[in-house]
Amino acid sequence: MKVNHVTIAVLSGVIFCVISAAFDVFVANLTQKINPVIFIIYCFFTSTIIFSLTGCIKQRSAYFTKAKKNFSLLSFINAAVLLNWGGLIISLKYLEPAIVGIASVACGPALTIVISRNFMKNTSASSKTESVIAWTILTGVIVMLINSYIGRSGFTTTSFTERAVGILCVICSATGTVLYTFFSKNLNNKGWSSSEILGFRNILMLALALAYSVHNHIPLIPGKELLLTLFLVSIIGHVIPIFLVQKTISALDPIHVSLLLLLLPVFTLAFQLFDERIIISIESIYAVFGITLLLTFLCFTKLTTRQGEN
Repeated sequence: MKVNHVTIAVLSGVIFCVISAAFDVFVANLTQKINPVIFIIYCFFTSTIIFSLTGCIKQRSAYFTKAKKNFSLLSFINAAVLLNWGGLIISLKYLEPAIVGIASVACGPALTIVISRNFMKNTSASSKTESVIAWTILTGVIVMLINSYIGRSGFTTTSFTERAVGILCVICSATGTVLYTFFSKNLNNKGWSSSEILGFRNILMLALALAYSVHNHIPLIPGKELLLTLFLVSIIGHVIPIFLVQKTISALDPIHVSLLLLLLPVFTLAFQLFDERIIISIESIYAVFGITLLLTFLCFTKLTTRQGEN
């Protein structure tokens, strides 16, 4: 049986969620030994080198000519990555990791609907079921963030101001993810492949991370025992997943990408059960259970609709 590109894109998205969830939990342990900035530098440097070299080998100077013609769109992509990662890093200082993981993707479907209807109207519209699920999930996220703000979460030692900053930053992170999906989709429509986009997407974040490490005199080379681990984690936990999710973005509409990414907190919570350091709040469990229930309902609705059409 022939597997179509949509099925491959969905499978790529699911594998991305599984690897990224395991990666997040593992990195939470790794960053106890090294500065998180160093980890970001190694991940982004490795991916930039691998994908930009791939583009150079395939197209030579035409690759950079192509980038020059699409400089503004590539700039927006870099800004979206900065918004996503910057918001994520800061929010993790003040909010429970599980809540950050849920909110950073659970806001996505509703934000995607708002952006596609008001700013980027060249994408397909969401169905009524998808819209209902998106706004239902957003309502749940708002309730969860309110509970986090008043101190009913795994983090209770932070102040109201710090939690407010964390909530604002996690919303910025979610917005960055959605904007990245739209901007990447625009480049795909202009003939850019997934690997070509990935060669340029992390430049701004990498430059800022390097500048920060130099300014704060953070050594770029850790101990020998961690150096190999950093490179392996960079490839397995960063390069492979971002390539998979980029393939997903290229084949699916933004609303379907945002809905698929809702699997990320489900897998993250599952992997966190094996980490004795992390205390998972009951609100996080309820949120993940609700997301799983809604996604199951959406899949059932899609399958029923498809069978009816056939």
